[in-house]
Amino acid sequence: KSLATIVLVLCAVLMVGVSIADHQRLPDRMASHFDGKGVPDGWSDKAAFTRFRISLGLGIPAVVIGIIYSIRFLPSKFLIFPNPSYWRRPKNYRKACEFLFVSSLWFGSATIIWAHILFQLVVAANQISPPHLDGGKAFWVTVPLMVFTLGW
Repeated sequence: KSLATIVLVLCAVLMVGVSIADHQRLPDRMASHFDGKGVPDGWSDKAAFTRFRISLGLGIPAVVIGIIYSIRFLPSKFLIFPNPSYWRRPKNYRKACEFLFVSSLWFGSATIIWAHILFQLVVAANQISPPHLDGGKAFWVTVPLMVFTLGW
């Protein structure tokens, strides 16, 4: 649990720090959303983009971790486990909830890393004129998160 927490906090601090540092490099009006071909179809001022970047980068993991943490407060009968008679015993149920919580910390770290890289692509897209997002890179950044999510 300690290692998962440390990794999550480091990912969050790095993402927030880079987001703040990138803020200075952004144009005042920037492309913040792109269509499937990488052409901008949404615009934002750089302050709103930076707030959104940090909020989304930290918000998605926080929601998932919060939901998984709250499972421990539900009666065990509401959850479906393999071998339910074993996992629904109070001592084992606590172990299962703790395992799920630690795994959610790892998922949170993976999500922060994905969001950070994806937003770095958006920043890079705004460094060229006209702005253009490399859809192939965005796709290949997302594939590992999807694979990780399926495994999780």
